[in-house]
Amino acid sequence: MPTLVARVFRGDREESVHYGSVAVVNKKGELIHYVGDPDFFTFVRSSAKPFQVLPLVLTGAADHFGFSPKQLSIMCGSHAGTDHHREVVLANLEKIDVSPDRLKCGTHLPLFMQMNGEYPKRDEHLDPLRHNCSGKHSGFLALTKFLGRSIEEYLEVRSEAQSMVLETAAKMYGVDKSQVLIGIDGCSAPNFGLPLRHTANAFCKLAVGDGGAPEISFGLKRVKAAMTEFPEMFSGEGRFDLALMRTFPGNIICKGGAEAIQGIGFAEPSLGIAVKIDDGNPRALYTVCIEVLKQLGLLKIEDMALLQPFYNPEIRNYRKMLTGRIVADFTLVKTPAVGR
Repeated sequence: MPTLVARVFRGDREESVHYGSVAVVNKKGELIHYVGDPDFFTFVRSSAKPFQVLPLVLTGAADHFGFSPKQLSIMCGSHAGTDHHREVVLANLEKIDVSPDRLKCGTHLPLFMQMNGEYPKRDEHLDPLRHNCSGKHSGFLALTKFLGRSIEEYLEVRSEAQSMVLETAAKMYGVDKSQVLIGIDGCSAPNFGLPLRHTANAFCKLAVGDGGAPEISFGLKRVKAAMTEFPEMFSGEGRFDLALMRTFPGNIICKGGAEAIQGIGFAEPSLGIAVKIDDGNPRALYTVCIEVLKQLGLLKIEDMALLQPFYNPEIRNYRKMLTGRIVADFTLVKTPAVGR
């Protein structure tokens, strides 16, 4: 069962609590630490994006269309919808000669505007290129076009492109594709439901660059290299994923998703971490992730500069008055030695 992982205070009085689960695995995929239920079933949401882009690389489609590392990185992420992000996604579509109106991700107020309390001035909220998933969709469209299929079917669960995405992602998670429950994500793309520890397993493989076969390992290393060189493309300024990538340059890979799920992988030591907040509220997610890293001995006080705003964060009201904070509160459980 998920367990209490964070407390929310108003003043000095506890007002709310959040329950969740954590799974930490080694390079062999063995569970070495956990909190709550490491096999908690959940949809992986946008944390899957680095694995959903793999078929584009493995089929040769990325090279065929000449996508740069920056363009690959935005396909792996949930970008903030800035002008620069928009330009890169548009460049992706121009490479494959597909117009933006073929994107089926929908529209929303860009994330950078949500973060800054800004309102649209030029209908930014109606622009699919600014949708946080438009980069991923440009990759799906490119794969579909490379395969010679109709782009109208690029999100269909049984399409050739999405079948390849499912099969490849399942290998990364370490499960048979028949074990993956398919749901529809907020951007209308197929998404995957499976036990939490498999997300940790996938992120360890990505961080280490070991997919069990030379061609898959090559694809993982290429995706990691793109995300590492251009982390601002798959995330954005002021966001947790970017702060985490900059705190551990070259040694980490990470990606969060809606409903408060986070995947993190370390190359050295070779670890995969997955965190899920049971109620789907993201306000406790990042402080729990940081507390996990601290308890694993991976994060020291002197390394906290970029992550401090996310750790035990302050809560302020509409007048910016300090009213409380969110505090991580759990202890990782260490499993018995399993050949590590």
